[in-house]
Amino acid sequence: MVVGLLLQRDLLPPVDQGALEVRLELAEGTSLEATSETAAALEAAALADPDVSTVFSTVGRDVRAYASGEESTGLNTASLKVLLDGGADADDVAARLRALEATVPEGTLTVQSGQVTALGAMLGGSDADISVRVRAEDLDEAYAMAEEIQRRLGGVASVGNVRVGSERGQRQVQVEIDRAACAAYGVDPRVVAETVNGAMRGDRATEFLDFDRKIAIVVRYPQDLRFSRATLESLKVEGVPIRELVRVQEALGPAEVHREDQGRVVSVYADVVEGGLDQAIGDVERALSGLPVSRELRWDVGGENEEMRRSFRDLAFAFALAILLVYMILAAEFESFIHPFTILMSVPLALVGALLSLALTGNGINTMSLIGMVILVGIVDNDAVVKVDFMVQCRRRGMSVRDAILEAGRVRLRPIVMTTVTTILGLLPMAVGIGEGAELRSPMAITVIGGLTVATALTLVVVPVVYQTMEGVAERARSALGRPAVAEAGD
Repeated sequence: MVVGLLLQRDLLPPVDQGALEVRLELAEGTSLEATSETAAALEAAALADPDVSTVFSTVGRDVRAYASGEESTGLNTASLKVLLDGGADADDVAARLRALEATVPEGTLTVQSGQVTALGAMLGGSDADISVRVRAEDLDEAYAMAEEIQRRLGGVASVGNVRVGSERGQRQVQVEIDRAACAAYGVDPRVVAETVNGAMRGDRATEFLDFDRKIAIVVRYPQDLRFSRATLESLKVEGVPIRELVRVQEALGPAEVHREDQGRVVSVYADVVEGGLDQAIGDVERALSGLPVSRELRWDVGGENEEMRRSFRDLAFAFALAILLVYMILAAEFESFIHPFTILMSVPLALVGALLSLALTGNGINTMSLIGMVILVGIVDNDAVVKVDFMVQCRRRGMSVRDAILEAGRVRLRPIVMTTVTTILGLLPMAVGIGEGAELRSPMAITVIGGLTVATALTLVVVPVVYQTMEGVAERARSALGRPAVAEAGD
C-alpha cells in the first residue's frame, strides 16, 4: 500500500489529442487590428513547424466563452487552435511554440498542450488544471491579490501557463452628482444626469421616415469630443458650470465581474507541467501559505483538484458498496457468514497487484484506474468462489479440512488458470493502447490485469490458509457450545 501513496493522482490520465491551444492576451486597450496582426504572425510561425498541419484562429471577444464564464476574452485577446500531424508529440511541439514568447510582450502568450476530453467535461474538468479563486467584494483588492498569486506561482516548477482569468478593465471617467451642491444652486439632480447623458450619448431629436422605416436622428457631440473630460467639465446646467455640481474622477472599471456563491471572484489559472495534479496542488498551497486571509479577502485552491476529490470519494463509496453486495450474494449462496470473508480475502490481494502494475507501467491513480479497481471486486472473487465451493462439497462428503484443500487445489487449478488467462488476453489490447484515445482506456485495463494476475497467484495459497483457519475457529466454537462437529458448509 506504500506504493499507492507514492503514485501521482489526477482526475483523468493525460490524453494526447493531437492538438494545442495558444492563447494571446495583449495589454488592455489594444485595438482589434493590432491583436489580429500579432495573431497572424503567431499563426504563420506555428504553421512553419513541420509537425503542425492546421491552425484555427479566433481574434477578439468569444461570446461562447464569455457566456459560459470561462477565461476572459476581449479585443486584446486571441486564441489559436493548433492541429498536429499524426504521430507528433504534443509536448515537444508545445515546447517549440513557447519559444515564440520572445516575439511578443512578456506574459502575454500561453501554450496549453492538454485539452479537455468529452469524458473530462462530463466529470467537471476545465481547461485549467488548477484554479486559485480570490474572493473579495472590492475588485481592486482582489486583482492585487491575484497578481501577487500569479507572481508566486511563476516560481513553482510543477505548474506553468499561470494567468489571471478576468480582464482588469479599462480606464473610465466616473461622474458622481453632489446632491448638496445641487440643493444649494437649486438644480434638480435629475436634470444634471440628463445633461451628462445627452452630451455623451446624444438626444433623440426627431425621426426620419423612409417609406416604412423610422430612422432616429440623434444630436450629440462629435466623436473626438464625446469622450473628453474637458468636454464634460465645460457643460452647464441651468447656467451653473457642471463642475460645481458633480465630482469627476478617473478609475479603472471592471470589464467583467464573475460571481460564485453570491460573491465576487477573480481566478488565477495554472496548468500542471511536472508530476501529478496532487503534487502540484501541494506545491501551490505551500507557495501561497504566507498570503494573508481575512473576512473581506480570502483565497482557495480549486479547479480539477475539487473534481478529482469528488470523483475519488464517489468511487470509494462504489467500491465499498460493491464489496457489501458481493458479500450478501455469497452469504446467501453458501448459507454462511464465514465463507464470504474467506472469498473476499482475494480483494486486498488484487489491490496490491493493481497498485504494483500501475507503478511498473508509469501510470498513476485516476478515475479510470479506480473504476478498474471497482471492477476487480466482481472479478477476482470468481477464482476463490470456485475453490471454496469445491472445498465445501468435499467437506460435505466427509473429507477432512486438509484433504478437502488438497483435493480442491488439484481439481480446480486448471479452470482457475484458464479463466484468468482468458480474461487477461481479452484485456491485453486495451492495456497495450491501440488507437486514438488509448491513454484514457489503458489504466483501467492495466489495473484489472495486474490485480487479477496477483490475486490469482496468491489466492491459490492465501485462500486455503484462511479457509483452514476459519474452519478451525468454527469447530472450536461448536465445541465450546457443546454441539457436535459436522462437516457442513458453515454455521
